[in-house]
Amino acid sequence: MRDKAVEDGMPALRLAFTPTPVGGKTPAELAAYVAGDDPVTKQPLMQEIVGHLTRPLNDEERKTGLFTRTKKRLIGPDTAENLQQYFDDRFWTDQLPIVLPTEERVAEMLRHTKRKPDEIVGEIGVCPWSPCGREEWQYTVETVAINTVMAGAKPEYFPAILALAAARTNPRSSSTSSMTAMAVFNGPIVTELNMNFGTGALGPYNNADALIGRSWALLSSNAMGGSVPGHTYMGVQGNPMGFIPAVFAENVAGLPQGWNPIHVQKGFKPNESVISTFYGCQSQNTMMILRDEDWQWVLQRFIGGLGPPNRGGKLLLIDPAVTGPFVRFGFDTKEKLIQWVKTNVTTPKYHYWLDQEVINYKLGPARAGQEPYATWLKLPDDAPIPFLDDVNVVVVGGSGNVRWSVNECEYAKSVKVDDWR
Repeated sequence: MRDKAVEDGMPALRLAFTPTPVGGKTPAELAAYVAGDDPVTKQPLMQEIVGHLTRPLNDEERKTGLFTRTKKRLIGPDTAENLQQYFDDRFWTDQLPIVLPTEERVAEMLRHTKRKPDEIVGEIGVCPWSPCGREEWQYTVETVAINTVMAGAKPEYFPAILALAAARTNPRSSSTSSMTAMAVFNGPIVTELNMNFGTGALGPYNNADALIGRSWALLSSNAMGGSVPGHTYMGVQGNPMGFIPAVFAENVAGLPQGWNPIHVQKGFKPNESVISTFYGCQSQNTMMILRDEDWQWVLQRFIGGLGPPNRGGKLLLIDPAVTGPFVRFGFDTKEKLIQWVKTNVTTPKYHYWLDQEVINYKLGPARAGQEPYATWLKLPDDAPIPFLDDVNVVVVGGSGNVRWSVNECEYAKSVKVDDWR
């Protein structure tokens, strides 16, 4: 945390450390935390906090102004093996071999965009989305090019990667919840780059998908100063979906009549090339096709049973082979299916307010009068709470099985690829 305070531009920040974890502890154990010692300084915790809040500022703490970080643009010549180790030791890689970003290789990448190398593409912080209330580090077109070279991506992928970078969504976020992100492409870019929307679309079976995903992951790590476990990456278990995040295309040919592709749902034209990103992704669950006899009960149980009710977002990835029953159930548009999920996927009030993440993030706002949580807090114990407010549907897959999946993800942003050519 001390190093992190320096990275965030607050080198003199006063720090106190509480024991962790907080969740799952009894009231007596939490009281012992408060009454005990700081596990780092070994000083009484509350005495230390009071001291930090009341002690006059010293000369170093009185300093104001911007905190500048010095960066070297070039490292210098060395062997490929030594440079690979140099990058690995600093967690600038994903611990796999990279293409070393020489000036010549980066210049070739930059030739595939009209944007200037020093133009700011965006900012990114430790959260999976931006802005997130923490300091965010800016990255330039050249920064994106460097990481794209390192990932081994082809120069013709560069505009798509720039658009993805402009979405400012972080698959290597530092959340202790080990969240990641995913991205969906639509429009002519899918054919141009031969992206996968069929069998294995979410896996590493397509060159463009895999290398765009790896470029995105490396950029997300390095744009915020490296992704170092226990330092700048705090995901307690990690997430395999964040190693090379899922990047795929929507199966537009598999859309039923009346179902619009997701970029059209977000306000873009059908013939525009668009990247749409999703954040907060932690888990994925699959099931087989719904039966006519009990589809409502199964749909409620399946979607509502994934992830904690604090999270308001679900991404439904529906194989074309499964769209027929959804249409038969009355969902002749994606919007009707989305509204049904928002209304009918519920959890009893009693169990909602016992969830640890709900207690962490929603109980305070509820007690402060924020709606709808304040009203939910007053409901009878068996009252159903419709906790989903961000539901999206993408059709993807090769129709080889009647399975579909639900992902714990929220929509972040959509960006036009052509703006970055």
